[in-house]
Amino acid sequence: MSDQSVNPVVKDITSETVTHPEYSAHEKVFLITDEASGLKAKLCIHTLIEGRALGGCRRWEYDGDEQWSADVLRLSRGMTRKSAVAGLPLGGAKAAINHGNPTKDMMRAFGRGIDMIEKKYGMAYITAEDVGITEELLMEVKKETDHVRGITPAQEGVELSGGDPGPFTAFGVFTGIKVAVQHRLGKDNLEGVSVAVQGLGDVGYYLCEFLNEAGAKLFVADLDGERLQRAVDEFGAMPVDPKEIVAMEVDVFAPCAMGGVLNDTIRASIVAGSTNNQQRDEINNVESKMLKTGNILYAPDYVINSGGLISVYYEGESRDRVMDIIGKQVEMTLDKIFAFSKSENIDTATISDELAKKMLQEKKSFEDIVSDRVAA
Repeated sequence: MSDQSVNPVVKDITSETVTHPEYSAHEKVFLITDEASGLKAKLCIHTLIEGRALGGCRRWEYDGDEQWSADVLRLSRGMTRKSAVAGLPLGGAKAAINHGNPTKDMMRAFGRGIDMIEKKYGMAYITAEDVGITEELLMEVKKETDHVRGITPAQEGVELSGGDPGPFTAFGVFTGIKVAVQHRLGKDNLEGVSVAVQGLGDVGYYLCEFLNEAGAKLFVADLDGERLQRAVDEFGAMPVDPKEIVAMEVDVFAPCAMGGVLNDTIRASIVAGSTNNQQRDEINNVESKMLKTGNILYAPDYVINSGGLISVYYEGESRDRVMDIIGKQVEMTLDKIFAFSKSENIDTATISDELAKKMLQEKKSFEDIVSDRVAA
């Protein structure tokens, strides 16, 4: 499979990263560079289960090494938790290419780096789509390693899961919003429920489709004027200035853009969106605790946005079956987290983190951990 002319350099930079404030017992942190193509990528493996870890690769132009490291360290930790609460036998990892527009040669070199890490360190990193990475680019990665998910499987006459994880992530978020609305507002449907969607990218736009079909009243914000107008035209959504949407007085605030968005200006009754790392201080769950104090129900990001990961794991299965799995998993998990948060007066992110940690340590299912907690 591998073209030996593709020869990146893989460097273990774990020892250089342990002092970073976002470092939290990561297994390994790698820097993958390739002079010929210009590739510069960081790959963080937070946990391994049976030698495997899964997490998408994103591309971004970072403002310095500190921001670059912070992003992959936080995201890989989130993937560990996401896999745990989704009930998947995978560790968590994440990769980020520091470039605005990766080339095919860069992606080949990245794939070769993944292959080299497996052979030298015995760690199988499974990559997939994230921000700015397309299925076409993943095809280049697959030329150098088999550890790629998110490429559309082909089978005549059957719609299978695979390829773009956006619709699956959006469906999980949509399910989570319904659960949150039932817990916080006492409504068993979304008819007339006001939802402010921040970001109309792949996930945000699909989420608007689901919400519109359910009768929700949509407010939308995006830096891309064409996306914004499309949502207005197709869903009758009300356009909002991106600087104002966070503080709108609505039933649900759904962040679907970049992280670190939660703050004390939020006036919605519920926060439930697809964005990863919504808290600025997720190690101490500062923002989750703040929302709890303000009587705002928060759906922990890595729980509600786990649909994409679940679809990647079940790639090649029937699309309808995978959507059913996502819906049931997100509903069951959030329902119990919300119930515990209310009964024990603990913020939802702390409850979720505790459950995820115990699942990893004890290799138990979510239901088993919940039963143990109730019995105690």
